[in-house]
Amino acid sequence: MKKFLPKALFLLILFSFAIFLFFLYARVTLAQYKLPQGSHSSTVYGKLGDFYLSLSGYIAPFASIVLYTDGVYLRATTADQNGYFTISEVLVKAGLTRFCFDAVDFRRLGESYSCMTVPPIKENTTIKDIFLPPTLGLLRTTIEAGSSAVAFGYSMPNALVTLHFGNKTYTTFADETGYYQFVIKDVKAGTYQLYATAVLDEKPSLEPERKLTLKSLSLWEQFLEWLRQFLNKIRDFFTSLSFGPLWLAIPILILIIILLVKLWPERFSFIYRNKLVIFFGDKFKREHPLHHKYFMGY
Repeated sequence: MKKFLPKALFLLILFSFAIFLFFLYARVTLAQYKLPQGSHSSTVYGKLGDFYLSLSGYIAPFASIVLYTDGVYLRATTADQNGYFTISEVLVKAGLTRFCFDAVDFRRLGESYSCMTVPPIKENTTIKDIFLPPTLGLLRTTIEAGSSAVAFGYSMPNALVTLHFGNKTYTTFADETGYYQFVIKDVKAGTYQLYATAVLDEKPSLEPERKLTLKSLSLWEQFLEWLRQFLNKIRDFFTSLSFGPLWLAIPILILIIILLVKLWPERFSFIYRNKLVIFFGDKFKREHPLHHKYFMGY
């Protein structure tokens, strides 16, 4: 006679299946949803600022430069083939004393972030010959102790570039394209701050405000770093959006298997009558002696 599934288990299967369908429906609906477009248009005019600020300078050929003040975007431009750039007539508030440049070289190998402090702006102002610091990047931000660190970036062609590496400095000349590279050998274990400056025709560049961090790990730190990355990969895998539906599908599949085994146990006898299962079952089977066996003469 067939064994029918208990009512509670049947309701649990229905409930899990309903949640699974709702999750899939929500994903499809949100993916296809688009914001409604309005049928009316309007033109808004406004003026933010009091005076015009114009800037010009140089950094590296074809570098991208973004101008900020107090973290607010003002204007973006690109240096020409010789490394010169111009940012014209940017409206700024009266009394402005500080603005910043965020630059990235054309190959996106490195970045430089530097700021200028000027007297409070009280009229239309033009500032020329701003030499921005070289862009700087690292081949690897984490290395093994005793190995080499590779730093590179772009500056003006033929500029003298200085790499500030912890308490040490290294110098080299940029080539005709503005590219430079440093290879620091036998880096001891520790954490180092790096930044680059340059000099061209006796004019020094601005000093970057953001520095790169290089970690040189000992053997024990290398193991801890590997373990951290491994655990992060496992976490990212199990929490990824593509894997998410399986958290609902797996319990539903388990419940379906339980249902099938209860309805047709003779169809699944190959599982619990398997020789391998029987063998290991006998090996690890625990004997439960009767608590009164000494009365029975056992």
